Parts: sequence; C-alpha cells; structure tokens
Amino acid sequence: MIHETALVSKKAKIGNNVRIGAFAIIDDEVEIGDNCEIGPKVHILNGVKIGNNNYIGEGTLIGNDPQDLKFKGHKTFVHIGDNNVIREYVTIHKSTTEGKATIIGNNNFIMTMAHIAHDCIIGNNIVIVNYAGLSGHIQVDDYAFISGLTAIHQNVHIGGYSMIGGGLRIAMDVAPFMLVADYPARIIGVNKVGLKRRNFSAEKIENIEKIFKIFFRSGLQSKEAISKIESEIPASEERNYFIDFIKNSKRGILR
Repeated sequence: MIHETALVSKKAKIGNNVRIGAFAIIDDEVEIGDNCEIGPKVHILNGVKIGNNNYIGEGTLIGNDPQDLKFKGHKTFVHIGDNNVIREYVTIHKSTTEGKATIIGNNNFIMTMAHIAHDCIIGNNIVIVNYAGLSGHIQVDDYAFISGLTAIHQNVHIGGYSMIGGGLRIAMDVAPFMLVADYPARIIGVNKVGLKRRNFSAEKIENIEKIFKIFFRSGLQSKEAISKIESEIPASEERNYFIDFIKNSKRGILR
C-alpha cells in the first residue's frame, strides 16, 4: 500500500489499510490512523497526528513551521480527526505555542490550495473552498461554509452554520447562522438554505430570523439587542448559542 518511491520513516506510526502515494514524505514523529489515503508528493512533518478514514490530496503540506516571528523552533503539533477530505496543495501549519496544536476536527472538506495557519481550531462538518486563507488563531465552529478566495484575519471567530461568500475579507467575528456577502463584507441575512439542509425546523429558522432582525436591523446597540433577544425570543439551544457567541466576541461582530 506504500509506493516504492515514498519516503516513510520507520519511526512513524502507520495504521491499517493506509495507501501512500509516489514521492510522499512521512517524517519520524507522525501518526496516521486506519483507512487513510495519502496522495503523491504529500509531506507530513514531525508532530502531526491524523485519525482514521482521511483523504489527503497531492502536494499537501501538513505540519510545517508557523509563519510567525514569535516561533523559536519549540515542539508543537497538528491534530487532525476522522473522515476529512483535504484536497491538493493545502497547507496546514503547526501551533506557535509550545506543546499546543493546530486542530482540524471531523468530517471536514478542505479544498485545493486552502491555507490553515498556526493555532487555528477547525470544528466538524465544515467546508473551506479553494484558495481560502485562514490566518493564525482562527476558530471555525461546526457546519460553517467558507467560500473561495476568502481572507480571514487572525483571531476571528466564525460561528456555526454561517456561510461566507467568495472573495471577501473578514476582519471581525461572524455570528452563527448568518450569511455574509457584499463589498465590504456585511451580514445580509440568515443562512436559510444551509439551515434547511441541516434539518432545522421551520420554527427554529423563524426564531433565528427574529434574532437577525433584532440584532442586525433594529438599530440597537449590541447590549440592548441581546437584552431584547433574551426577553422576546424563547430560550433554545440556537438562541443561547447566539447570545453566548456575541457576549464572548473579542474582535467585535461583523454587521
């Protein structure tokens, strides 16, 4: 299952039924789980741990040093979960902070030439489209969709079930369930198509639309809008997630 031209360290831990393509390089301190396919010319560097059932496309580079002047060569990591598709020439850099990891969860689809920088935390069931660039310390919550050629500033938090249109610059946090488009980027509505695809009920979508109108279209300041949401929208997992996201935002909320 390992091509004769691949360079796979005898110290690496390779699971069962793993295919490794031509000219791939697997370094010493690498763990790869079962049923993975590693494409040609992939380079997986020291400190990378990959789970089961992952596909990694040709030319992808995982675990290189962070592009961060603070990094002084100490031991850091990349941890990747299960059932991910990581397509051709993606780059995923390890953490800047000693002992810490850049984290990719489960069931994600990361398309060609996307870049995930140091200390990012990518959740589950996320789509990142071609040429999207994620700077350091970005958190992306479950079921978010980041379109191609999108540039995201460091430390930004992307809320779950949101969708970001292509070719945008995102410098502030994107609230959950929202749809981002236009130039400059702004919230234009609720990601209703995405929510329907994830089997959100009509009642839940209606309440999320009410939250959108209060927070983004009422003209209220953030604290006032949150108070109005808490008093007028019935408590639910979606409402509470939205409120907690807003209250914990460090970069401010994209409006």
